Amino acid sequence: MVTSLDLLTLGTAKTVGILDCDNHYGNGTGDIIKSLGNEDRITHFTTGKSHFEPVSFLKTLADRLRNLYSACDVVLYQAGADLHINDTLGGWMTTAQLHERDVIVFEIAREMRLPVAWNFAGGYQRDANGQILPVLQIHYNTMKACLSGHQDGLFSN
Repeated sequence: MVTSLDLLTLGTAKTVGILDCDNHYGNGTGDIIKSLGNEDRITHFTTGKSHFEPVSFLKTLADRLRNLYSACDVVLYQAGADLHINDTLGGWMTTAQLHERDVIVFEIAREMRLPVAWNFAGGYQRDANGQILPVLQIHYNTMKACLSGHQDGLFSN
């Protein structure tokens, strides 16, 4: 929200899209948008509000993004790893599905010539040694999706 408000205040963007693909409902973001009266300048979509079925979510994601992206000058994307099916907080997507999500996010942005600033988020899995390697692998796949949009060479957990 701080970045969104800075972009709007500085005039860098007239409208901002927030794409919150984390497993937690982004109600704080929604509350701030509403309390500041910025519903016409900040569009917010969160995957944490509803439990989606992965296949239908991915099939409809491109259209959802085209709608979101058409209403903004820039997108802030939270690439949540806690949506992973093995996450301790109860995600619902496989590694390949998360990567497909990211590929779609970046491909539609490229198609619409829309800048995207993104961050790694969430992810609470641990490997057998108690390390966060499964989360880092998901984030690595997001980075690959951003850089190339290709689905080859996935890390899999």
